[in-house]
Amino acid sequence: MRITQEADYALRMVTLLAVEDSICGAGEIADRTGVPERFTHKILRKLMQGGILSSFAGAKGGYRLSLSPEAVSMLDIVELIDGPLEISKCADDSYVCSKNGACKTQCRYHQIFRLISSDIAEKMRRLTIARLIDPTLDMSDIEKIIL
Repeated sequence: MRITQEADYALRMVTLLAVEDSICGAGEIADRTGVPERFTHKILRKLMQGGILSSFAGAKGGYRLSLSPEAVSMLDIVELIDGPLEISKCADDSYVCSKNGACKTQCRYHQIFRLISSDIAEKMRRLTIARLIDPTLDMSDIEKIIL
C-alpha cells in the first residue's frame, strides 16, 4: 500500500489552507505547495466535493477550509483521494480470493491484513490537521499521539 502522490499533494494543500486560515487562489496554492497547477485544480475539485473545502468566486475568490482543522484528519483526506485504506486487495470485502472465494473468515491473511489496515487507519485518524500544524508539537509529540 502506498499513499498516492495525489493524496500527498492534497494533504499539503489542506495544511496550507489551515495555516493561512483565509481564502487562497488555486495559483497561489500551486506555487506555495509545489503542486502543478493543472493537478492542483483536480485535487481542489475533489476536496470540494468531499466537503473539506469551499470555493469563492470573483477577483478575490479562491478556496478555504469548510471544516475546522480539528475536524479533518489525515485519514479523511487520504481516503477521499485514494479510497479506503487497505494494505492488500485481500482486505477489501468485495475481493474474491482465488483460494477461499468470498469466504473471508477462512482466510487468515484476510483477517491479518484487515487488522493491520485498521491499525494504520486509526493512527491516521488521530492526526488531525490541527495537530499537524500546531507549532508546539514536535515529532516526538506526534509519535505519542499515534502510538
